[in-house]
Amino acid sequence: MKKRITAIILLILTISPAARAEVYLWPVKGERRLSSSFGEFRDGHYHAGIDLRSYGAIGLPCLAISDGYLSRVKIGPQGYGKALYVKLADGRTAVYAHLDCFNGEIDSIVWHYRVRKGSPWCDITLDDGKYPVSVGDTVCYSGNTGTSAPHLHFEIRDEQQRPINPLEEIYSVPDNQAPIISGLEFIPEVLPGTSRMSLVDGLPFPKECLLRASGREIYKLSDTVHIQGGVKFAVSVWDEQGYGRYRMAPLTIDLYVDGQTVYSIRNSKFSYMQSAEIVLEYDIRGKGSAGRYTLLFRKKGNTRTDRNGPGMIHSIDGVDQGLRLSAGLHRCEIVTGDASGNYSRAVFNIELGSQPIITRAERLEAAPEVVLSAVDPDGKPLSGHLLESLDGGGTWAEMKISERDNYGTASVSDTASALYRFRAVGGMGASAERWFSAGAVSSEQDGAFFEILSREMEEGLYVDCVSDAVIMDMPVLTVTGSSGTDTITVFRTDAGSFSSVVHAGKLGSGPHTFRVLGSDHRGFSADAAKVIDIYPLSSGERAEIVVGDSIRAVLRAPSVRGKVVCLVGDVSMPGPAGNGLRAVSGAFSIRFMEPSLRRRLVLEAEMERRTGLYIWKKDKGWRCVGIPAMESDAVMIGRPGTYVFLRDGIPPVIKHAALEKNHGGSSFFRNVTCTLPVIEDGSGIDPYSTEAAINGEPVVCEWDGLRDRLVIPLPVSMAPGNVTLEVSVSDHAGNRTAQRFGFVIQ
Repeated sequence: MKKRITAIILLILTISPAARAEVYLWPVKGERRLSSSFGEFRDGHYHAGIDLRSYGAIGLPCLAISDGYLSRVKIGPQGYGKALYVKLADGRTAVYAHLDCFNGEIDSIVWHYRVRKGSPWCDITLDDGKYPVSVGDTVCYSGNTGTSAPHLHFEIRDEQQRPINPLEEIYSVPDNQAPIISGLEFIPEVLPGTSRMSLVDGLPFPKECLLRASGREIYKLSDTVHIQGGVKFAVSVWDEQGYGRYRMAPLTIDLYVDGQTVYSIRNSKFSYMQSAEIVLEYDIRGKGSAGRYTLLFRKKGNTRTDRNGPGMIHSIDGVDQGLRLSAGLHRCEIVTGDASGNYSRAVFNIELGSQPIITRAERLEAAPEVVLSAVDPDGKPLSGHLLESLDGGGTWAEMKISERDNYGTASVSDTASALYRFRAVGGMGASAERWFSAGAVSSEQDGAFFEILSREMEEGLYVDCVSDAVIMDMPVLTVTGSSGTDTITVFRTDAGSFSSVVHAGKLGSGPHTFRVLGSDHRGFSADAAKVIDIYPLSSGERAEIVVGDSIRAVLRAPSVRGKVVCLVGDVSMPGPAGNGLRAVSGAFSIRFMEPSLRRRLVLEAEMERRTGLYIWKKDKGWRCVGIPAMESDAVMIGRPGTYVFLRDGIPPVIKHAALEKNHGGSSFFRNVTCTLPVIEDGSGIDPYSTEAAINGEPVVCEWDGLRDRLVIPLPVSMAPGNVTLEVSVSDHAGNRTAQRFGFVIQ
């Protein structure tokens, strides 16, 4: 009997979520089709619920999922738009967002509240239990407020108002599609307590690798990746329900090395205090889901409790962080699953150990012969490959190497202009490479082209040196700033390309001169220099800068993680200022790593009242960030980009008034809404500035920024007939427009 009871318990525990009884009603009638999942990436925050598709329709009845009462109503110009909060009998809260309207009683409350307050927006906490609902009651209607496309955003929050994943244990949805894994990223780690630089395939830079599908729901990386020091991982992964190409977040992601758990992600719950931590969980390397890599390690400042594990692996003695593994080959696996029990795996191999060291690679002067030698610090056998080019690196031919006692030789062409590449390969495939030549072949006074480029990184920057010629040996890169001159280690990435890592500790504040010196295969000198304005800022620090040709400003960092390295410089205008805008400065760039910020940067500048700071957006042109004079001479900067100061002297234009039929779900409102398109090409509409009156009586006037229009819902109590509408609105620069229209209410 005891064995039978145990078997029954095990059977219950193994029943799939789709087969379990649900304690809550699904919030709408119809198919359970999603367009977004819980924990999904959003620009600056986690997605706190699930998005239910409405297939373009507005006005779908939204149902109470259990007995409870209405607890809160919030209406705002962005974010959730119109949202309703329902306190459930078990203490949890259901949230319905992007609504078109509520039920008649609630619509009446919020309408009169907003008219009385003279504001189009509200956030009202309702008395506990005053507005009870029963399971299945219609409590609101779906819409598109605060969002571009109609759908219902739905959340369940626990007793502490933390959003929880409704698909984890509460609801099931039809889904037979496993998550898709498209790529891996290997990130070399700066190991504490050691001066050794970590390398991925011989370079200290993150390496992105694309995966190939191999059988059903299995993805593989064919090449072994070689690690010297320590490494962290990231993965490009998304889920699909199978109905449309909506790319969503999976429920779980687990990283294993040799069967040991290195890191585990479970999208279960988070608090709103943690929502902005999403910048600590992704590396954006391209567009869309495929270019967004989920970090499989915890960054400083990430407080999510449903993320666990050391995150880093290494093979270095004396390092007490991460998981230490022996040198050699290791099998890695990433397993990701959705809430319906579909799983995918990515399988790949890594080798931990040291790179081979090339001790000699030179062409003899006395004979057409090359001498080569290399060692493997791990004691593994080596093989060598020598390539020769007689046309300046255009084509290469492999040369035979003859083994000697502890070195190798190769007979080569008797040509002074020949180029050589020697590659030493360890037993597991780790390699090192040396480029060299027979010597200078030209006495002409000429030079090789070199360009210096910079890229942001956390607490430092990458510096790239790029030439159009084959550069011999390693060029010398130095940086001179307020803290003196330092020589920076460079790594070859191609025939004429080199990259380096410059940590914040080597950088002062202000202009820095980067200079690279080298020579190409002809013996021509390669010499270039570039000045970059760099400002490393810790929390509370500030820097005086000059932007836009001549404007003096102060850049301040209220709160950052470690240091934020800001690169500031004047640039050319990427596009015209637009109608009604006049340039007050030249364009300038402010570049930094967004994950370094706990709070946005502050740019302080004294400007005339209608002059604002604008950021360039590729698909939208210039967009106003803020008006310094209206914000105590300071505006917030949360994004790197190209900026300019523009003056907006033209008010918005209200085009006309029209009556638009709505779904008529609420008994408080008529089945028509008054809408007024607005043209505003400058600083943008201030959504809190709208005012309207019909026949002299104040009415609610909402700004719909996604559709560039004013929206005036019309209560049923409003008498039919000819009416006069007076409406006014301001832009962010303070330019105001007021107009009068007439229309007929039937």
